Amino acid sequence: MIAGLILAFLSSMAASAAEQAASPLEPASLTRDLGSPDPLTAMRAANALKKQRRLEADTVRALASAVKHPNEVVRLTVVEALSELGPNAKPAVDVLVEALKDQEPLVREAAALALFSIRAQSKASIPALIECLGDANKKVRDAAILALGAMAPDSVRALIDSLASDNRNRASAAAEALGRIGASAVPQLTEVMEKGDRPSADAASEALAQIGAPAVDPLIRLVLRRDPNISGPAEDTLRKIGAPAVPGLVEALKACK
Repeated sequence: MIAGLILAFLSSMAASAAEQAASPLEPASLTRDLGSPDPLTAMRAANALKKQRRLEADTVRALASAVKHPNEVVRLTVVEALSELGPNAKPAVDVLVEALKDQEPLVREAAALALFSIRAQSKASIPALIECLGDANKKVRDAAILALGAMAPDSVRALIDSLASDNRNRASAAAEALGRIGASAVPQLTEVMEKGDRPSADAASEALAQIGAPAVDPLIRLVLRRDPNISGPAEDTLRKIGAPAVPGLVEALKACK
């Protein structure tokens, strides 16, 4: 915790130093400074480039290379700069995926948020973000949830598979991500509940309860199956949904009598 606060503070100090620079530097000079072994020089360059918003592809690639800088504060500053660029930082996606494994939690969190901001993915981005769902750091997990939600529907299958993970952090985070994705995830979530395998069915129930109204009709169909291993959990999920489920739940209970 203390190390993370110090890291964030140093990053903030670097941003302030960049703002106080006497005169703006050209992108070519800033690109060169990104590779400086001096952390403060590299951070000033990253922050100055971040403020330009739109950069040439060569400059973006230079920023991407700096994600591997040996100094963790520089890495954090560079990843945050790429995040600020949004879709213009697409050439950096693969490097940001690698940064999801950084030893520093703040860098991992920032890399996941950058992938969310860029709204682009590589072949490796979804599996890497799925791994982050099991991270010991909650902020990293939350950032991965956000990014995976933005990658739907491509991310749905991997999230469904994660519901059965032995890592409860990963399973719970996957359920939350699917809940945020919403109605498009309902068919696969109800399929998991229909199979009745625990604990994945329990995690699917959490996600469906979060989705709410769009999940009501499929859950009622499960209730009407009259299989206690399926209908019972489906009823419990409908109760969690609350008011939107009441009319359908009353009809389902009548049909079960």
